[in-house]
Amino acid sequence: MAKFEELYNKLGSFSKGANTSCKEFTAVLEELGFQIVDCGSAGHKIAKHPIVDWKEYPDFDCGHNKGAKVKPNYIKKLYKFVKQNEEGIKEHLK
Repeated sequence: MAKFEELYNKLGSFSKGANTSCKEFTAVLEELGFQIVDCGSAGHKIAKHPIVDWKEYPDFDCGHNKGAKVKPNYIKKLYKFVKQNEEGIKEHLK
């Protein structure tokens, strides 16, 4: 299975559960080429990707304490975002 499909499927499995740690989630995003940036407020992050205009960067929240879980709505938003930008992300991973 190609790298993109493997990582995309992992995001999909995360979107079906409620126990994905921020560490697991951000690791998959980084493997897809995202740069994870802190936004200043505790736990809030932006996922930047070189193929996307800065106005479209998705955000997510990792909670306020170490080991917090990412809420499923954030995972679903990033999952959808990756699908919408699939071709560009695949090209970036080459």
